[in-house]
Amino acid sequence: QNNFYSDSKADRLPVSGTAIRGTALDLNNVFAKEPIFHNTAFRTGKIDEDSWVQTIPKEISVDMPLMRLGNEKYDIHCAICHGDYGNGLGVMSEFIGVKPKNLSDPSSSNYLEDGIKWSDGQIFHAISMGSQSGAMLGLKDKLSPKERWAIVLYVRTLQSFVSEATLANSNQK
Repeated sequence: QNNFYSDSKADRLPVSGTAIRGTALDLNNVFAKEPIFHNTAFRTGKIDEDSWVQTIPKEISVDMPLMRLGNEKYDIHCAICHGDYGNGLGVMSEFIGVKPKNLSDPSSSNYLEDGIKWSDGQIFHAISMGSQSGAMLGLKDKLSPKERWAIVLYVRTLQSFVSEATLANSNQK
């Protein structure tokens, strides 16, 4: 209770159109009579301690609204470093002294681990926890698991776009 506001509520809703800060919990689920507890793969990107999820979990409906969500969240949280097309040439790449990963080229050496392309679970984990070098901070406190999976979908789409464009350019030569 807070008498400062006319509705006497202390907690305030976020300003419309702003990026979420804090836990990004789905409050409707938190206060539901029967909350949904998603499985470990959905929440962490891992099947177990040593195995990554290979593709986006089946709990997520892969459709255009999810793609739009991924595009929106990527533009807000990722593009400043990784660039609009995921090529690692965002605005911050000029200032931070560390070149961000080229997310749109899956054959890029900084996108491989032991010569194997990252799984969707590894991308999800990197978005959630940040990079091991500390150059990228994790976004798990700002984005819900669904939003992070949406970004994974969007990154995979960027890769597909770059692969097709590269193939089309090589066929024209």
